[in-house]
Amino acid sequence: MFEYKVDQKTLEIGGVRIGGRPGRIPTTLIPSIFYTKDRLVNNADKGETDKSATENLLNMLADLTERTGLGTMLDVVATTSEAMEKYLQYLVDNTNFPLLIDGSDSLEVNTAGIRFAKEGGFLDRVVINSLTPDTKDELFDVVQDTGLSNALLLTFNSASMASSSKRVEEADTLIQRAQTIGVANIMIDTGVMDLPTLGIACKTQHILKSKYGYPVGSGAHNAISTWTGLVPKFGKVAKKPALVGSSLMPVSLGADFVLMGPAKDAPLVYPSVAMIDVALSGILIEERIRPDKPHPRYLVS
Repeated sequence: MFEYKVDQKTLEIGGVRIGGRPGRIPTTLIPSIFYTKDRLVNNADKGETDKSATENLLNMLADLTERTGLGTMLDVVATTSEAMEKYLQYLVDNTNFPLLIDGSDSLEVNTAGIRFAKEGGFLDRVVINSLTPDTKDELFDVVQDTGLSNALLLTFNSASMASSSKRVEEADTLIQRAQTIGVANIMIDTGVMDLPTLGIACKTQHILKSKYGYPVGSGAHNAISTWTGLVPKFGKVAKKPALVGSSLMPVSLGADFVLMGPAKDAPLVYPSVAMIDVALSGILIEERIRPDKPHPRYLVS
């Protein structure tokens, strides 16, 4: 069912394994935390949060990770350098999850996050989210200078919005550049903006997984956040099922990870993705291949 031209790479970042053949290694889910309008945030500029509510959310994610066997990383969103540093320090002290540095496309914030991780001795636990066709040279220099070896490559821009082949071309360039600056652990985000581009992203993920073997995925939830007709036509009751469905599509088609959106939706998304992982593991039964533990197949049945 899933046939690729090259061997599939399995990465380990901050203790989380990601990649490989679909059905063998659990999908990694990447919920976002401290994003714009996140109720956990009291002051976005200063990085002040509701510690009690944040602790409850992190405990919930840890529990879901243990009960499903899925991998978890956190997409840490910040709009100022001060906030990014405070968020990272808090999460390093209170979780074991790998952390994606998401500075909202700010060179200053992303740079601050990477350098803070370097100085704090947890650089191996962070991933820059992301390096794109439009990323400034200065950020590539920071990645190289600090020795950061984990990066999420976003193979998407306005020129490649409606074309899987152009996204592959962007990926070719980004992968070569990332390798040149010393990035060893490459994850590829094939880019989702709306419902049609979710399909293009899934097509692109298969092509790139077959061509390079690196872990692939996308922020599939973007397809729902930009679906303006969803609530007017189907009501608010349709939002959560649509959100879950958006994350299931790329996983069903071989994605290794999903940027699933707000962490508060984890209780809906984790069991659903775990279900798909169990089903995908069945593809390997005839080859007498069992999924690696921990895996949803051993935990959720």
